[in-house]
Amino acid sequence: MKFAAVGFVCVDVYQNLGVRYPTGNGIDLMFNLMDLMPDIEPAVIAAVGNDDHGRMLLDICEKKHVDTSHVRIVKGGTTPTVEMRMNGTDRVHYHTERGVAECYQPTGEEMDFIRKQEVIHTDLSWHVTDLLPDMRKLGTQIYFDFSKRYQHPDVPKILRNIQYGIFSFEEETEEVRELLRMGCGLGAKILLATFGEQGSLAYDGSTFYREPCIKADNIVNTVGAGDSFGAGFLSGILQGKTIPEAMRAGAAKAAEIVQIFKPYHTPET
Repeated sequence: MKFAAVGFVCVDVYQNLGVRYPTGNGIDLMFNLMDLMPDIEPAVIAAVGNDDHGRMLLDICEKKHVDTSHVRIVKGGTTPTVEMRMNGTDRVHYHTERGVAECYQPTGEEMDFIRKQEVIHTDLSWHVTDLLPDMRKLGTQIYFDFSKRYQHPDVPKILRNIQYGIFSFEEETEEVRELLRMGCGLGAKILLATFGEQGSLAYDGSTFYREPCIKADNIVNTVGAGDSFGAGFLSGILQGKTIPEAMRAGAAKAAEIVQIFKPYHTPET
C-alpha cells in the first residue's frame, strides 16, 4: 500500500533541553503507521531548506526507507521549525518558524505523484484546501488532521473531499457530536474526535462509537499522542478491522508513544 505524508514538515526544537527531532503531523503518523504496517510504501511530499534541519529530516527518512524523491529542497531556504517547551509532561508549541512552508505548493509532477498514492495524510498547516478534489480524483483516500481548528472557515469544504478526519477537543459535548454528524453528511466516511485522557469518539454517518483511552504507566511527553492514535486507527481500518477495534488500536499506540520523549520510535528509543 502506497502511503504519503503531504504538506507541512518541520523540526521540533527544545532549546532548554538541547533536543531536536524531525516531525510534522504527517511524519509522526507515518512513522508510527510503518511500525504497525511494515509492508506500506511510505513517501513524503513537502519542502525543506538546504540547511541542517532539512538534512536532518531527509536523513531520518532515508534511515527509515521513506521515499523523499518528491521533497523539494529550496536553496537558501529555511526548514520550518517549532520551538517547544515542556509543561510537566505536556508539550507546548511556543513559536513556529514556517520558513519554506509559507509559500509551498506542489508542482504538477508532485501532484501526479500524490494521485498515485492509495492513502495520504495532510492538514491545515499549509494551503491545501483547494487541492483536495484534484488529489483524490483517481481514488486516493485522504486522512485529514484538523487538530483544534474546527472553526476554520475551510472545514466544510474539506469535509466534502476527505474520507477520514480527526479533531482534538478538551471534552465531549453535543456540539462535537453535531460537528461529526455534519461532516459525514457532507461526505466524510469516518470522523474522529479525541479528548486526551477522556478517550475518543468516532462517527461513520449512522453510528457513534465511544472508546476510553488506555492509561500509560509512565507518561514522559504527550507530543505525538494524536498522531500515534491516528496511526493505530488507520492501521486497523486499512486492515479491515471494525471501527471500535481500530479505535482501540489507536489508543494502544498512543499509550505506547507518550512513554517516550519523541513522537515515534528511533533507534535510540
